[in-house]
Amino acid sequence: MPFFPTVAAGAGLPSRDREQVGLSRRLRKLERVFALDALQREALGAAQVVEYYERCHDAFRKYHSAEGACHMALNDGDRFDPDGFYGQPRLMERGWATPPAAVLELAFGQGFNLAWLAQRHPGTHFTGIDLTPAHLGITAERVRRAGLANVTLTQGDFHRLPYAAASFDQVFCVEAFCYARDLPGALAEVARVLRPGGEFTLFDGYLVRSRASLSADEALAVELVAKGMAFDAFQVAEELVGIARGAGLQCTTLAALDEQVMPSLRRLERVTGAVIRFPWLGRRALARRSPMRGRNVLAGYLMRSATALGLIGYRHIVLRKEA
Repeated sequence: MPFFPTVAAGAGLPSRDREQVGLSRRLRKLERVFALDALQREALGAAQVVEYYERCHDAFRKYHSAEGACHMALNDGDRFDPDGFYGQPRLMERGWATPPAAVLELAFGQGFNLAWLAQRHPGTHFTGIDLTPAHLGITAERVRRAGLANVTLTQGDFHRLPYAAASFDQVFCVEAFCYARDLPGALAEVARVLRPGGEFTLFDGYLVRSRASLSADEALAVELVAKGMAFDAFQVAEELVGIARGAGLQCTTLAALDEQVMPSLRRLERVTGAVIRFPWLGRRALARRSPMRGRNVLAGYLMRSATALGLIGYRHIVLRKEA
């Protein structure tokens, strides 16, 4: 019998075509592990977001960041470095001509950004609001251990901010404004609590191409990445900027950080790929986890490909309230 060497799927194709082949292969493998039709039909709201983070907070510590960062690291070059988890607050700091008097973080998670900034700016008062009760406890303990007297924590929904108008010089949100169920309403609330000339800084993933231009596999991948992180669909950065303008917030920065998050995305792809390398084993492993925790695999396994293909883009956005 003649010997024919095995050729990897997509070998010899241009890089973009190889990515397309790889994305399709990943989707077919996920179909053997997850009930994708059921996930697509699922409607996700505030209760599911809370459940997702309560089920996943220990997994973030174990597989993503031992220090409790719930966002992507920003790294220059191809190598992942956990110091990149400080990339977002560092970028924000650089935009402060002088330290602001009052800063609000929406959806502070495990308090990574809030505590780091509060330590560096003792003259600034930091307030945080988060929907998830477990996050309040974790962050309160972090603040207590650090001896921070300039932090106030609130459990609540950023669609209805429990603060007076013009209370803050700066508002920021790292990878959580994607959970806005009413984008015009949430942006209007941010505009209300910002002082004139104040800024709202966002770091998040957004849909880059129009939905109509996506192939069936591309549309499925984008949807599954969102469902994997417990929201229904990605926002479009340009649409968000347009809605913000109507709320009196003008865009001063819209920067792409796709290359900087790629080391994090490759790392997540490796971790989640190990879970479903053998689909039957993946099904068994995921059966032992809560469904909300297991869905992380969808996002981790597909995000790098979706970003490399220009379907999803990581953006730094700054919106300034009119003076």
